Amino acid sequence: MILKSNPIKTASGSGAIYHHLVGKTGDNEHIHVWKGRRQDIDDCIADATAFGRVNAVQHFQLSSREKLTTEQFGDCIVMLAQEFGFRASDVALAVIHTKTRHDGEADNRHCHILVRTTNAETGKVLDVSHRYERQEKVARLFELKHGLELTKGRHNLAVYHAMPEEYRERLQVLCEGALPNSVLSDRQSRRSQRQGARPFDIKYVLRDLYAGSTDWQAFQSAISSQGWSLMAGNKKTNVVLLKDEHGVIVGSLSRLLGVRKAEFSAFAFGQETPEQSAIRQGHKEDIASPGPRDTSQGPTGKGETPVDPRHDSADDSADTSTDSASSCASSVSGALPTRPVPTTHWLGTDVPLSRSTRAQTAEGMSHAEILAVIDFNAREAEKDGQLRDLLHEQKRFAEMLSEITTSFASRWTHLPPEPFADPKSRTAYCIRQQHERRLESARQRWKETRDRSRAWKLWNASEVRQASEAFEGILRAYGYDRHDVGKLDLLDDGNFAYATRWMAEWFAQGREQKHRTWQEQPEVQRYLKAKADTDRLVTYLERTRDVDLLMLARDDPQEALKRLASLPDIAPLEREALEAASCHPAVGKRSIPRPGKRVNSPDLG
Repeated sequence: MILKSNPIKTASGSGAIYHHLVGKTGDNEHIHVWKGRRQDIDDCIADATAFGRVNAVQHFQLSSREKLTTEQFGDCIVMLAQEFGFRASDVALAVIHTKTRHDGEADNRHCHILVRTTNAETGKVLDVSHRYERQEKVARLFELKHGLELTKGRHNLAVYHAMPEEYRERLQVLCEGALPNSVLSDRQSRRSQRQGARPFDIKYVLRDLYAGSTDWQAFQSAISSQGWSLMAGNKKTNVVLLKDEHGVIVGSLSRLLGVRKAEFSAFAFGQETPEQSAIRQGHKEDIASPGPRDTSQGPTGKGETPVDPRHDSADDSADTSTDSASSCASSVSGALPTRPVPTTHWLGTDVPLSRSTRAQTAEGMSHAEILAVIDFNAREAEKDGQLRDLLHEQKRFAEMLSEITTSFASRWTHLPPEPFADPKSRTAYCIRQQHERRLESARQRWKETRDRSRAWKLWNASEVRQASEAFEGILRAYGYDRHDVGKLDLLDDGNFAYATRWMAEWFAQGREQKHRTWQEQPEVQRYLKAKADTDRLVTYLERTRDVDLLMLARDDPQEALKRLASLPDIAPLEREALEAASCHPAVGKRSIPRPGKRVNSPDLG
């Protein structure tokens, strides 16, 4: 889990940050405004200005290498609120961005929130001191709570001591070894991208060139073939900088490659170290890790610090206690199977729907046993990845279906609302049940009060009158007093059953007539035909999971309907839909008996 934040100054106004989060549609495949509007940011700026505060909002960024649901993003925001002491009403804007990551593995979605930093009433400022340590603490707690892979940050020791005792043993491994480094800081990355550089794209291409080069000369030639060039640093002449085809400085060559300066110098002078050779041969990948004040575990995409996850030499889930076990895991980590990229959006029914377990190495294990544990954990991690992909894609499929129905409804907002849209609201049986639920309790209370007063010869007029008025008030609300049935003695069970049945039939006929009048309008008939087509399309997509047709339906619904009509297997589906519709016939006209005398009404139960 990656949590970062930075303050937005009061003097900067709301335009720049709002455009960055909501208006940059070209940089994101999809922007979902979860909460808030620009006026809310303006309110925060006005409050900060009134109290003379430098900063108006705190900009938090949430992202993860592993796929997160919207509910998990919400839970993380709640945990941030508990840590920093803000409320839900203090969140001025919450936005979820969707864009493809450069490594193709990290979650395509990340979340931005803007939090008010000045209390509108007291002027008190939100305490964000030591925010880097506190953000890492929240991130580690979130990973532990949701079973995510733990990320090694820059403040592991501080986080370790701030954690409850029951979590410290699991976090101890993060406090060991070297701290992670980044290719560029956040500020350097943003400045580089404003100048037109592409640090993410260049980094991955550069590492491929490095892996395919046998010596320094070959590596230089490969760089030149891309139109790039090298130069010495201005402040430190021993640092080699890379410039892209436009002459924009991308960054330090050794940092972009993810190797130490000494190892890079040895390679440049023809003295390649064994560790660097192992890196270029694929046995040790992704050397660079999250940068200063960053808990990132993988590249977070354009606009954020380009970093890679740092993988310890031993297996992630095993805390080996012997040097032999660590060296064994390091020697085979490059041979571990990587997660296969599914060829379609759906992985099939054989994906396990429970979280897999992990094995651990133990002291005294043989070399073969350690290899077996590592291989087993790799397979289990692959299953977990498939499960996460499956659940994520299912949710995304459902969201796109919802977009289709929402887009269809938005084109017919000019129509008058459908009266009594629920068929049950036009059914006499359901109407009668509703009346009886409200009337029966008041009727029984009135009857019991009257009988009790008569039995004990104690005429409590006030209590009986209140019970009678409560019952009659409900009758007036339903309109019983406007019909002859309201004049019957409704304390009698027979009269009460007859009256409720009669009124239910009367209500049903009136509602059905209103619905039929609405339905006979020409524009409504066109809407109903289009809705039936859309419902048939959505039903087909839900059953077949046809991704190509789904994408077409989102962009061009009419063309999708034409393709649906031409499909050979649509006829059985249409028959099933008709059979399902025939199980719920519309309510027809019913004759209303005259309420002058008791009649045998049809049994509605």
